[in-house]
Amino acid sequence: MKHVTPLSVRYLTDEPVPIRDIIASLQGVETTLNEVAKLLPTFVDGLKVEKIEIKVREVAQESPLRELFAVALFMAFQKQLEEEIPHIITDATGLIVSDRFDTVITLLTLIVVFYGAGALKDLVFGSGADGAAQTQLDGLIAELSPMIGKSEKNIREVLADRYAEKTLWRRLANATSRFFAPSKHQDSAPVEVNGREIPQRVVRDVPAEFLVEDASEEHASRNFDGVIIELHAQDRDHSGRGWAAVVEGVSHQRLRMKLMTEVSATDLWNQDRVRGDITVLYQRIGSDLVPREIHLHRLT
Repeated sequence: MKHVTPLSVRYLTDEPVPIRDIIASLQGVETTLNEVAKLLPTFVDGLKVEKIEIKVREVAQESPLRELFAVALFMAFQKQLEEEIPHIITDATGLIVSDRFDTVITLLTLIVVFYGAGALKDLVFGSGADGAAQTQLDGLIAELSPMIGKSEKNIREVLADRYAEKTLWRRLANATSRFFAPSKHQDSAPVEVNGREIPQRVVRDVPAEFLVEDASEEHASRNFDGVIIELHAQDRDHSGRGWAAVVEGVSHQRLRMKLMTEVSATDLWNQDRVRGDITVLYQRIGSDLVPREIHLHRLT
């Protein structure tokens, strides 16, 4: 059996969104939907998801940014458990009721996103179980519970079991970070998923500027666009040591700076301050994330 659920994600941005943020959001949605396919059989008794196909129907770049997906789930029902399939998903004949099932998919997609927000806050700040994002997650779980015939406690237990492994936990955090990228780089603009609005106050609560490396939870990165960079060519003072910089709001100390492919040293010579897009690499020391290195991607 094949069922196609339409998924619309609108980022209520005022300005055009950079291509890198669009790509990040598409990656975030893809990872999130793959997680939905893995979780669905644990929430819907008798359902087996054989595969998922995610296709992009449209990406509209004008403000607001709109991404439309067709999410095809190839499913089968276990004969011995057919009678246990919640009637909210199937009708009296056992056929899937599209709008009901689509609602379940939408809710589960948002639950994965906001469970990832908790993972992201936990990895970055050491605590994720509070704030507007957690309140949003609680409401989504409460709404899903009667639809699938599972208690809220059971839903939380399934999520905790699925993401107990650290690699999956970090992957989920990164997916949420990428999902919100277009919004976070425009003053935490609201987001709509199939018409359900995620307000600005909730988006602001998600530290989605961070990407936690899959290889190690001890390191994280954060993107900053259009920031003022105070340059220090270290080889002026110490020959051969390269570049360093001070970025207000990141650190008052000089940090080692690498020039990425779109920037050359000649662009910086004789400049004391420039404006550009950077990534700051952090290292976890105790419960704190300490900035250690800057990557300068481009001048703006």
